[in-house]
Amino acid sequence: MMVPFVNGWTWLVESSAIGAMTAFIAAIMKGRMNKDVFETTVRSTLGISCMFMWIILAALGFGAIFDGLGAVKAIEDLFPAQLGLSPWMILILMQLSFIIMGTFLDDTAMLVIVAPLYVPLVGALGFDLIWYGVLYTITTQIAYMTPPFGYNLFLMRAMAPPEIGLKDIYISIIPFAAVMVVALALIMAFPQIALWLPELVYGP
Repeated sequence: MMVPFVNGWTWLVESSAIGAMTAFIAAIMKGRMNKDVFETTVRSTLGISCMFMWIILAALGFGAIFDGLGAVKAIEDLFPAQLGLSPWMILILMQLSFIIMGTFLDDTAMLVIVAPLYVPLVGALGFDLIWYGVLYTITTQIAYMTPPFGYNLFLMRAMAPPEIGLKDIYISIIPFAAVMVVALALIMAFPQIALWLPELVYGP
């Protein structure tokens, strides 16, 4: 359902609604939608939505206080000026922090918590924000596959046969994580890999 969004027919939220409605209609047409399935789906959706709303509300409050106290400006001055770190060193530290947080938080929670700090800092360092958004997305996916609390690890364990243990899953994700690390390094070294499609669709 990305075609309407890419072509500018709808925004991201509306595209998600179209996708959900299409899935709902398909379930009805296939005869798989009944009262129990509908009630379970609605309850799960409301539970997850409420959880995210509380996270976002708390993060917005945190960001407003954080910015109001001048902490964002202080951090922007701390890393480059006082600690003498280069922009690339700061960027790598940001990515490492995402991997650490990703072991116990989901991507939305990480984003709303650190966005008030990281987004202004990335802009102040002279990096492209769209490019950094791609780096963030790849890094959080790596975090989802890293022990001890990677979300995807437990999802894989729940879907795997009983004879497959958590240790086997930990070992199996090594090549996938390695490929994503290589992809992350390539995009960091060659930003145009991530920027050519947005520039093609929306212009420079």
